[in-house]
Amino acid sequence: MRAFGRTILVAATLMLLSHMAAADIRVLSVGAVQNAVRALAAQHEKDSGQRVALTVGSPAVVLQKIKAGEIFDALIASEAAMDELDRDGIVNPESRVRLASTGLGIAVRSGAPALDLSTPESFKQTLLAARSIVHGDPTLRYQSGEKTEKVLTKAGILDALKPKLRVVPSQAASQEMIAKGEAEMGFYNISEIPEGKGLQFAGPVPSPFQINTPYEGALMSDGSEAEAARAFILFLASPEARAQWLAAKLEPAADH
Repeated sequence: MRAFGRTILVAATLMLLSHMAAADIRVLSVGAVQNAVRALAAQHEKDSGQRVALTVGSPAVVLQKIKAGEIFDALIASEAAMDELDRDGIVNPESRVRLASTGLGIAVRSGAPALDLSTPESFKQTLLAARSIVHGDPTLRYQSGEKTEKVLTKAGILDALKPKLRVVPSQAASQEMIAKGEAEMGFYNISEIPEGKGLQFAGPVPSPFQINTPYEGALMSDGSEAEAARAFILFLASPEARAQWLAAKLEPAADH
């Protein structure tokens, strides 16, 4: 029933927008969800005639842009980051909508032997046997490096792995290292492990070590296109968007 009501609201909003001058919707988004959001933005533009001006960055870059005073109409970020921005009055709390989530996974070089990550014990043994492991900077909040350190701590193997762990802040650079054979494996959000480019997805971190990150959409408090931005966020959370979230290796929120 909630999904039906949301679909009706989206349709009504789009009808209203069709009679308005179409200004760009300025959307700021973290990179973990960008594949889905780019595809859905293109579909929204086609359906509504409302252009979505999308800016994508790492969580650190997104926060920098907000603190620098750059103006956007809508934000897509992790729930934890939204909580912080909500407390600071930067996003409209009533507008927050859960969109999708992703867990942490391991990438290896294309053609590499399969890794056994199926159980907590096999996961630990696989990592302990690895020659080298890359991951992002754990001091950067809301990013995969921070989650990696938490996962390894939960698994009780962080100290044992430290000699073979390599912190590489640039995701593109660390993935290139894996593709070239300079690192054996790396930790990333599952949605950020590309198909091809010399990499392959080895598997997710198993439960109970897994850390899933939920992402939300919300209106920015200082945005100027609130109704148009709200329609876009609701479209992202609609049942029609579900297939794109799944195609981008993200799990849609339960009510859509």
